[in-house]
Amino acid sequence: MELIVYVARGCPFSPLALARLQHVAQERPGFQVVIRDVKLALAYGHRVAATPTVIFPNGTRIVGTPDAGRLRGILASLSGQGWSMPNKVWYLEQNRLFRGVPLEEIERMAHLFREYDYAPKKLIFGEGDLGDAIYLLKAGHVRLYRLTEDGKEISLAVLGAGDVFGELALFDETRRSTFAETLDQAHVCAASIEDFTQLMAHRPQLTMMVAREIARRRTEAETHIAGMTYASVRGRLAAVIQHLLEEHGEDLRDGGKRLTLRLSHQELANLVGTSRETCTLELGRLQHAGLLAFDEDRYLVAPHPERLQPGTLERVLRALVGGATPAAVRR
Repeated sequence: MELIVYVARGCPFSPLALARLQHVAQERPGFQVVIRDVKLALAYGHRVAATPTVIFPNGTRIVGTPDAGRLRGILASLSGQGWSMPNKVWYLEQNRLFRGVPLEEIERMAHLFREYDYAPKKLIFGEGDLGDAIYLLKAGHVRLYRLTEDGKEISLAVLGAGDVFGELALFDETRRSTFAETLDQAHVCAASIEDFTQLMAHRPQLTMMVAREIARRRTEAETHIAGMTYASVRGRLAAVIQHLLEEHGEDLRDGGKRLTLRLSHQELANLVGTSRETCTLELGRLQHAGLLAFDEDRYLVAPHPERLQPGTLERVLRALVGGATPAAVRR
């Protein structure tokens, strides 16, 4: 099957997109990468607005630098083999926790990790569950959240490939205090707390990396809480989207960014700390102002991510409400 990628001379993102596509295609026999100049797109019956653009046999297309996890998911679906991944050692080697660890040592410890595939919207663990494992997210996205006393979900983080979760069980969390739920197709490696504790004793670097992840997650949580306390709903929504684009976005040729996961209005509302109705209203306003859009695959796109900054956002929206011309808004 042909994987067509349209590129343009001088496009800064095309080499990386091509390299990533070729690397993933090599993992699955039966796929061939075909490179075409974007000037020839119409001759082949394709309308291509930006490069790089990857077009799959089923008509699915990816614009911009593709996420490797998403590429693997599409190829797995096309080959009818479900969600299949390269070997476990390869993924452990790519994880930030094992940076600097020799490949031979990773191969020796790989048997301690078990691999799991999760469909979208599946619970990996819930509040009150026994904290008996640490998880390494290899592909896909996972949302961490808590429930309020009245049953409302408060999202704490959205994790992507390379992230670690459930790590507090390595210390004093014998019972989970959060929920971990997949947002899309996900591939996870898990090790028992007992086995991973032994690994940390043998390799102190792992202890340092886990502590660094905990500190990073705590800093992000404190920043999120502060923003929810003082910012308006619109400001919180813009800040959440901007953070998601930084963590899980891909660059587009025209300077915009595209979110590599789909989030419902309710899921965004949970991240922002507001109702779905209010979130939908504010999303509509941001779309009307040209600050957000959705591509043909219904992925969120920010044409000008820098305009989501609090001060810039308010100036753009005030200009729009005040009847400014489109040229004035673009400035």
